[in-house]
Amino acid sequence: MAVGAAVARLPFEIWLHIKELVDPAESSSFYSVNRAWFEIVMNSRYRVLDLTHLDEGVLSRLPLVKDPGISKRVRHLSISGLALQNSLLSSITGQRVKFPMDRHALSILNRRIRALDVTTVLNPKVRLISDVLSMLNVSEYSVKWDFREGIQSGEVIHAVLQAAVLDVTWPTFGTTLRKLFVSTRPERFHPVLSSDVRLAQLEEFHLEILHTSNSAQCHGIQDAFPEYVSSFFARVNPRLETLSIQSSSNLDLACLFHQLPSFKNLHRLCLHIFLDSGVLSDASGLDSFFAESALKLRQLTLFLYHDAMSSVARVLPSLAMVRARIPCLETLEVNFGMPHQGLTPPLLHELHVLFNGARNTLHTVVLEGIALSHADLATATAVLADRDALGRLTLSVLTLTTRHIDTLAKNAPRIRALGLIFTHLSLFPDGPPEPESECRESFMAEMRVRTYPDWELQDISIWHHARSVDSSRWDLVSLFPACVPTVTNFFGHPLPKRAQNRPVPRMLDALVVSV
Repeated sequence: MAVGAAVARLPFEIWLHIKELVDPAESSSFYSVNRAWFEIVMNSRYRVLDLTHLDEGVLSRLPLVKDPGISKRVRHLSISGLALQNSLLSSITGQRVKFPMDRHALSILNRRIRALDVTTVLNPKVRLISDVLSMLNVSEYSVKWDFREGIQSGEVIHAVLQAAVLDVTWPTFGTTLRKLFVSTRPERFHPVLSSDVRLAQLEEFHLEILHTSNSAQCHGIQDAFPEYVSSFFARVNPRLETLSIQSSSNLDLACLFHQLPSFKNLHRLCLHIFLDSGVLSDASGLDSFFAESALKLRQLTLFLYHDAMSSVARVLPSLAMVRARIPCLETLEVNFGMPHQGLTPPLLHELHVLFNGARNTLHTVVLEGIALSHADLATATAVLADRDALGRLTLSVLTLTTRHIDTLAKNAPRIRALGLIFTHLSLFPDGPPEPESECRESFMAEMRVRTYPDWELQDISIWHHARSVDSSRWDLVSLFPACVPTVTNFFGHPLPKRAQNRPVPRMLDALVVSV
């Protein structure tokens, strides 16, 4: 038992080397002594194989994954074409290649690459990656097939990697996949589209078609491979539960709309529309989906970016249709990309219809890029007072003042999680932009004398419309717990305890001494 306990504490790599020295007749008993430990280590350490940051440490461990005891436990594989490319460039040059680089450094790199037999340098590492991947049987696959352009032999590297990665992995474990995340330029998607593998187990599919940087036109997979797209979706599990597609090609979206009615088990649908020229104006497939196949849809997300505003006339009337034809809808998110005040009149009508029918299941509504005026906010939220189910609301407003908070507390007393995205700060509702420091001080001074005892609010979030890392306005939400006793969360996270914020006495002493 003492020996077994000692061995159980050995790092797995050392255990593998010891195992190679043990007589095969005794290896089974050696394994049985460590079975529990072995299972724990394998499931926790090798369940996810992440090749998105391919440094030497990851490469040194790749041969271990070829062990059947490890490879069969890998469930999630993540691959980045850019990481693979950078790793291979480091092998070619003998040093880590850092990007971005100036034109002179790029010229030197290209000269060094031209002086080598690229495939000879690449083959050992690529063969190792290919051998490892061919032994896997993963159920979750995330692949971002992006490559840095402007590099000598870049196409050679891509061709070698595609043959070693995409062409190997797709037929190897395509039939076992439950979740698939693909992000690539349309011309790189060919091995996936042209494969005859049936995605019979697929439950979740996220597809992002990257824009071709050297092309003025927006091409998608339908533009590049029109003969494959329909047959590809026909091979996808008809009981697919989650579908997300992001493409700058109208043809991709139109093709998808016509495929949607065949997916009658969808629970979550997300559509990103970047450059629209009326793609939704003739979307009989989308209408058919909402009318006949969306009975189980729980979450609908629509993103409309930049030039996609011609879609507004088509999308807004569909909101009422969503309320009428999707009886199980729980979450509705519409993002118009940037604030558009012109959306207000038609949007308010649809909001009224939508909220009036939201009594049973709809509990989360997110409407961004709207820039509601204070009067429109009052009109839009006036129908929320008696809504029991709707508990999470995120809205875009033109300005943010304490009068906005008063209106929300009055019209939406049962909202438990509130998010506000403002375009600019002003001293008055819908006023011009004012100095931010002055507006913050005024807002906080007015909030200090307010109380909302009947508001059931628990979580408050306030952002600037940029929604960047530093756009969260912690100072604007800091006074809410004093105004609303039920508030316990900021930005979805529990409030820190006061005791944790108090400085340690020794820290204060150190500060005094340093001064």
